Amino acid sequence: MPGLLLSGAVGIYAELRGFVLAHRECGVLRGASKALDGGGVRLAVICPCGARFARSVSPRDPDAERLQEALAAFQA
Repeated sequence: MPGLLLSGAVGIYAELRGFVLAHRECGVLRGASKALDGGGVRLAVICPCGARFARSVSPRDPDAERLQEALAAFQA
């Protein structure tokens, strides 16, 4: 299916990068994170156009640390 992204096949970091590239001309993207029970984290990036990127990341996810670092760029 064209345009379908599966986090298991592509990876959450690649999905976030795609979201940022698709929405970078909309304005300033804002982000937030919230710790989850069990050591994971909930990531969210919000675009001024209303689009949202939200994922739960397991501490065992190979991209977990890289995602946290990337999200820091969007936090106000």
